[in-house]
Amino acid sequence: MTSTLPVPIRFELPGADWEAVSPESRGVTNAAFLAVRHGTGEDYEPTITISGDWRNDSATLAQIADESLVLARSQATEVELLKRREMGSEHAPGITQLIGATISMNGRSYDLRQAQAVTGLVDVHDPGKRVVVIYTFTCTYRQFETYGPEFQDFMRTVRVVPDDEAPA
Repeated sequence: MTSTLPVPIRFELPGADWEAVSPESRGVTNAAFLAVRHGTGEDYEPTITISGDWRNDSATLAQIADESLVLARSQATEVELLKRREMGSEHAPGITQLIGATISMNGRSYDLRQAQAVTGLVDVHDPGKRVVVIYTFTCTYRQFETYGPEFQDFMRTVRVVPDDEAPA
């Protein structure tokens, strides 16, 4: 599958229980792509979202990752950064982070986990230009151990593709 982002990417969902849906159908307005995992036997369905855009400011990738915490705090309570790790290279830096949060939805309270990969792609000809893409997996605390590995499987398939290889 390829999503609409500033750079063309390809990826595969981690199994038949994952379904791509319109982000707007789930009330998500800041994502280019959303997939929902069915068949968990629980009322909370894990999701994978992809969002991204050009960033021409001087914010570090850690500061951009912090923006996810600010967004989570505007939508949930008890938001906590549980783990963060830098990875990647100078031209393709990245940060992985795990966020814990509590949300109320449809009269129920959920203890959530969000695993994120915040990635940057720096233009080698103009280092002031870069694209930041954020991959987010959201599930309940209890689901994380079971379905978290599926997000890792998904991330192993993500590839930036040259424009001439992107589907029309």
